[in-house]
Order: sequence, then C-alpha cells, then structure tokens
Amino acid sequence: MAALLGTEPKVIGMVEDFDSAPTGTFQKGFLDIHRWTEEFRQRARAWSSIEVTPEGSGKALRVCVSDPQAFTAGAGSFLRLAPYYPPETDALRLRVKVLTGQVSIYVGGPTAYYGNSDVYSEPQTIHASAKLEWVEIICHLNHPTWRNYRRSGFSTEAPRNYYNRWAQEDVGVFLAPDSLGECLIDDIEILALGEGKPFASFAPEQVQEVKQIVTFEDGKLDHVFNLYMAAAEAEWFDESWIRSRHLRFKPMQLEVNDSGLKGLNVLECKGATAEEVQCTGVRTSGADANGIRLTINVHAPGQSNSLVGAGAIVPMDFLVFVAADGQAFPWESLEPSAELRAKGGPGFDYNLTHRVIAARKDLNFAIYQTRRYLKPDEWTHLVLPTADFTCIYGQGSMRDRFLNHDDLRSEEVIAFAWLNPWCRQGRRDEPVTTSVEKLSFVKVPGTAAEHRSFWQVPDVKQLQHRDEESPGLRKLHIWLPGDPEPPSLLR
Repeated sequence: MAALLGTEPKVIGMVEDFDSAPTGTFQKGFLDIHRWTEEFRQRARAWSSIEVTPEGSGKALRVCVSDPQAFTAGAGSFLRLAPYYPPETDALRLRVKVLTGQVSIYVGGPTAYYGNSDVYSEPQTIHASAKLEWVEIICHLNHPTWRNYRRSGFSTEAPRNYYNRWAQEDVGVFLAPDSLGECLIDDIEILALGEGKPFASFAPEQVQEVKQIVTFEDGKLDHVFNLYMAAAEAEWFDESWIRSRHLRFKPMQLEVNDSGLKGLNVLECKGATAEEVQCTGVRTSGADANGIRLTINVHAPGQSNSLVGAGAIVPMDFLVFVAADGQAFPWESLEPSAELRAKGGPGFDYNLTHRVIAARKDLNFAIYQTRRYLKPDEWTHLVLPTADFTCIYGQGSMRDRFLNHDDLRSEEVIAFAWLNPWCRQGRRDEPVTTSVEKLSFVKVPGTAAEHRSFWQVPDVKQLQHRDEESPGLRKLHIWLPGDPEPPSLLR
C-alpha cells in the first residue's frame, strides 16, 4: 500500500516492545474468547499459552496454540494494546517469527455503534520455514478491512469502514482460526502511510466568526437537549421518565453556571455515562461557514484513557445533525408523550433510537461525526472544520448523503451535539462533567483536503465489497482498487 500512496511508512511511535514486561505469563496467559463459559475457559488453558520470554538482547511475546479447540467460538485475542491513536495512524506493524506451523494475525475491535460496530484489518498469514527469521507484517486500519453487523442499526448500510476514527476499546490483536503452532511477536509500531493527517489547527487571527450559535450568558436552556441515541434498546427512553427500575442510561443533568474561563457562563452536563447513547446538544440553524468553534472542558476523574504519544486524554465525539435546506425538522415528534412527562422524570428530551425511527417516512435528516482528544480538566479552544466530519447516518430524502458519503453542508445544520464520554478504562460509575462555554460557526483558511484528519474514503463508488456468512456472524470485506483481494474468513 505504501507504494500506491507514493510515500514510505513513517513510524509514529512504539506501542509495545515487551522489554519492560516481566518474564512469564502475559495478560491472561491463554487465548480467551468472551463467549466462553467460565468452565470452558478453564479447560481452554490447556490449548494455548501466552508468555513473555527472553529473545536476543530483549524480550518477545511467545504465543502457542496446540489444539484447534482454542478457536471453538471463533478467532482468539492474545493481546490488548493502547485504545487510541493519533488521526495520522494508518496501520500497525508487527515483527513476527513463526517457530512452528502457521499463524494468521489481524487487529481491530469494537467501534462506536453508529460507526461500523466492529472493524478489523485483513489477516496476514505466515508459515514456519526451515530458516527461522523475523518477518514484518503491516495490518492496515483503513483498507482493506472487514466488519461484522453486531449492534449495527445505524450503520447496516454503511458504504465504508473506519477503525481509527471510531475505536472504542483497547485494540485487539487476534489469531484467525486457521492458526496452529508457535510464534514470537515483537516491536509493535504505529505507522503513518500518508492517508490520515494530524488535526488541523488555526491561529486565533485566522478564525473569522460567521454566526454565534449560543453563549449561555442569558442562562437559558431553551435550545439545549439530552438525546437518547441507542441502536436498539428503546425501553430506556421511556424508563428515563417512568423510573420504575434502576436505569442503565440516565440523561445528563444540565445547568448553566459561571464556572467558565474568566467567569463566563457555561452549559454544564453532569452524570454517569454508559455506551455511546448520552448525547447533549443545541438546536440551531445553519450558516455559510466551513467550521464550528467551541470552548470545552471535560472532568472525568474515573477514566484512564490514553493517546499514544500524548498521554492521558478524554476522547470526545462531536455530532452535527442536518436537514434539507428549507425544511422544518419535526423535533416535537421525537419528544416524550404527555403521559410519559406526567410520570415525573426527568428523562431524555428526544428519542432517536434506530429501532424506533427507522420505519418513519417523515424524518429527513443526516448525522455527521468527528472526534478530538482532550486533555482532562483543561479548557480547550477547538475549531472543527466541516470537512473533517463524516456522514454516519441518513434517512428519508437525506439517505443519499449517507450512501454517497457526501460532505457536510453547514447551511443545513439543525443541531450541534457531543457525546458525553463513556468510560472504557477506569471506574465506569464515576460521574463525568462536560462544560461547554460557547459555540459559533466560523470560516477558516485552507482547502477541504487540508482540513481532514482521520482518513476518509475519497470516493465510495471505488470501493469493492464482498459479503460473507460464517457460523454465527455475517462479515463484509471492503477494499480499494490496488489492495490485494481479501482472503475468505470462513475458516
């Protein structure tokens, strides 16, 4: 792929070289598949082993699979890596030495449910040879890749895959079920191949305000909402008002106070978070702009997320909702009924559960997303170029925006929102506080190509697809012309 891009791989950082890991059992010490019962998991210890061993002047990870029963429920994860990578990360490179048999290795894992549910690189297969030697393999995070359809309501018809843009958990390194033998793993690095780029930045004098969205100086919450945006669990919207049982998902507590920079008013969103469903936003109207500016602070004391090369961070996903220009969007039709409101609540303001809205013919809208990594407890001034948003869903007359992967048009914006960050590392019950000081549409210099960070498919019509059924799981391979055609995963 590097040759196709006209650039040599650039090492961004080392994820793991195992030299600092203690010799002996590593992580769980054996292949583990989450579908196993505890009884089966104990038996599985005899079928595989994972340990850190001396190798040369350092150490390496030794992985052994002695019995194909280790893959009773599918591929096996043998390593968990850092969860978040810079947007210019296009691939992981691993050094592998196969001692016996063969191994098929790939990386990936769960992504945001509105993204692709789960995305993985295509497997790289290596056989043992008479001359034992280290081989470098590159696992591409952009293309070619494959996905499944777990919890994929919003993304079922998605014409593309993204992994790094939507990664939600520690990156997994997996052995495909045709692996049987023993290998060593060392020096796992992240690579830039020229597809993704660092986040665009702008000097203050380069940012021209076009239209103010909100400042909160008047203390009002008229246009602010808590949105419930699950894929299928519709019951929690009603329960947020009824409160007849313990709530899995609660709306954020919203208030305006003067805790912002220089004593300015802010919107403060506070509460425990779970999954990617607790979305807070502001209804607005569009403007002729190519960016959105905001000032934001996140206090997440229970979370311990990290970005390779940057240390502790809080991942923040921002969403923009658009409707066809000139069409009024029926927000009131997403509100709780009078009967639900009478139960007391307070509950979510709008219900955008995919299972609830998918069949409606009167909703014409699309959703766009981008991501940033914030330093915890620091006020951050962000400018989010509209070109850095990618379409994650479209319905009604806006469905083609999603299927064609069309760019965001700022004139059509009806709401700007953010996902209050869900804890994947640390104490999940600890409340999170997201504070937003002000929002504006802005204009910034530069082209759309210069404004994009995470790799985006240049033309979805170029993409090649192959749908594939395997036991208990449907898969979709996606690749671009010039990529090697992916092997079958039906093994």
